[in-house]
Amino acid sequence: MNIKILISNQDEVGKTVKKLGYKFEEINEDVIDFNYNSADAIVVICRHESSAKIPSLTVHHPGNPGKETMGGQPFSLGIAFPKLITSIYREIIKIPIEIDKVFEATHHGPTSLNIPVVFAEVGSDKSFWNNENIVRNLVEAVLRGIENLDNIDCEKIITGIGGPHYAYNISKLAIKSCISHIISKHYISEINSNIMNQLLERSINKPNTIVFDSVNKKNREKILSLIYSNKISIESI
Repeated sequence: MNIKILISNQDEVGKTVKKLGYKFEEINEDVIDFNYNSADAIVVICRHESSAKIPSLTVHHPGNPGKETMGGQPFSLGIAFPKLITSIYREIIKIPIEIDKVFEATHHGPTSLNIPVVFAEVGSDKSFWNNENIVRNLVEAVLRGIENLDNIDCEKIITGIGGPHYAYNISKLAIKSCISHIISKHYISEINSNIMNQLLERSINKPNTIVFDSVNKKNREKILSLIYSNKISIESI
């Protein structure tokens, strides 16, 4: 499989990656809205911004589960790659640096590419984006994750619904299972049949389990009524 790592010359982490001497393909566009199809899958290494300024290494899939957009189209999910993102995450958690290592919920573009995209990010301000040690460790984890892809084991293929944007509970499940899209609690009210269909279909490895994270009974029942398949297991945490 042809998996390419991309960086943006507009991105602070991308600039640090280049400074370190890595020769990855560069794009001129912002990482949340670009076109690229010269691969079977893409891993974008870039910055993560947070108002809380929490030091972090994060991974996530792209998509806009609701009407609000930040690149890409509303109510549109990119193609997930659970085995790839989980393989990378399992390498990230081995990094011997005291820093948050977590899955984020699905957010921002691009949403229209016909190949899967995984984001691997450094947060949350310039002091971390320009930290060569942190960035180098992330890049090496991504490279190992790609190399180990064929050996990855998935007890389940999980799509998560509910919980905060920083999906700490879902992240714990990545030790044994592989993670597809995650829809945070902020978009529960906007979930419709279109989004549910995309959750189950826009993924290289099709989810077989939905995990609800702190979703109340009323919202669970609403979401379950939208599921077209009876082959999906339902769990709550």
